[in-house]
Amino acid sequence: MSVFLIAGGGTGGHISPAIAVAEALGSKLGDSVTVHFAATQRPVDRRMYARFGEMVHFLDPPRIDGGVRGIVRFALGAPRAWRAARALVSGVGPEAILCTGGYSSVFCAAAGRSLGIPVLLHESNAIPGRANRFSARFASRILLGFPQAAGFFPAGRTLVTGNPVRAGLTRMLRSEAVTEMGLDPARPVLLFLGGSQGARTVNDLAATAPEGVQIVLQCGERDMERVSGELAGRRGIVVKPFVDDPSVLYSCATLAVARAGAMTLAELSRFELPVVLIPLPFVSRDHQTANARAAEAIGGAIVIPQSELDAGGFWRRIEALLADPEAIGRMSSAIGGLFPGDPAGVVADLLIGAAGGSGA
Repeated sequence: MSVFLIAGGGTGGHISPAIAVAEALGSKLGDSVTVHFAATQRPVDRRMYARFGEMVHFLDPPRIDGGVRGIVRFALGAPRAWRAARALVSGVGPEAILCTGGYSSVFCAAAGRSLGIPVLLHESNAIPGRANRFSARFASRILLGFPQAAGFFPAGRTLVTGNPVRAGLTRMLRSEAVTEMGLDPARPVLLFLGGSQGARTVNDLAATAPEGVQIVLQCGERDMERVSGELAGRRGIVVKPFVDDPSVLYSCATLAVARAGAMTLAELSRFELPVVLIPLPFVSRDHQTANARAAEAIGGAIVIPQSELDAGGFWRRIEALLADPEAIGRMSSAIGGLFPGDPAGVVADLLIGAAGGSGA
């Protein structure tokens, strides 16, 4: 029996690739593999990892936030988190560890290194987060979603794999997906993605849609009541809070409007869905803008900084784009090339290889 530990939590962007690689390991090794997860106490972790039951181990690692006070809190909490992570790693006995980000992965990476267990790190963004930059010192291989991230890590240890996407996200026939959403298959559909937490800017932009435009809005749980009230009575608009399997949403859409999280882009790439990106400002090192520019550079996305967003100009641009099927087709082909191949399978093979198996 092969045993692996995948550590990542705190956001869907850390959890989704962890699950995708676990699924790939199961596909390759069948019943001869056991995968454990190290997660945080956040609600998103509990929801997304729910189906894995007792294979999920919840840690409570400190974060570095809030300047000097944050550093002090981290220093005070680190010894406890280190002991918990080392006990977990010792108890699980993995042959290799994969860290996908978040502070639960930092302590598991350090524990794995101290116990002589191979540690691989996966960074999904074009500009790495603080946790992964710290964890890199414990990793033998650093796997990248975007090649732009290579310069932030030690030379000679990086490999571009792309960003893993869950196997369960599969394309449906567009006609069936649109019908399932209760919309008209003969007309375009715009998909607005607010993410698991919701993005008020994206949600409010959807609410300014001209009459007659078909929209699916995934608005986030916390904004559902407000958005549903504002859009009550509007025909051709479907509002969803959050869905763990967005296959039907991606399959019905002609064009997406979204933030620029790495895993959102990976899923859009899987479905070859062109996108207008409005990167979330003020995030760490402005990494969403870097992600967005990478997608724009290959022709798969249009980027509009939030500071330059104007509803009237936005809708004029959207209407012109939807009136040009050839442009939509070119963007669709381009976004499909952002993360080609099977990143989840590649990462799984590397993990098996690090453990001394025959998968790589």
